[in-house]
Amino acid sequence: MKSVGMPAAMVPLGGVFEFFGGLALVLGLLTPIVAVLAALWMLSTTWFSKSKLKKKYASGYEIDVTLFLAALALALLGSGIYSIDHLLGL
Repeated sequence: MKSVGMPAAMVPLGGVFEFFGGLALVLGLLTPIVAVLAALWMLSTTWFSKSKLKKKYASGYEIDVTLFLAALALALLGSGIYSIDHLLGL
């Protein structure tokens, strides 16, 4: 990943976050916190792909902005009644 300008520490961090963060969102565990982290991760990966890689996906920012807004919506709305957060009263 160094050949494209990505810091070496970002690769395992991204893998761990994508796996465990996605699992937490599916289960509804600490949803607002994980969703804010997902939104920040989406901003950083969007910036990296647009500035360092000069890569265009789907001819623009549509997918990136959609994923960012979906993560923000989860952070603001919470996880709902069918989640571990609701079961634990968080």
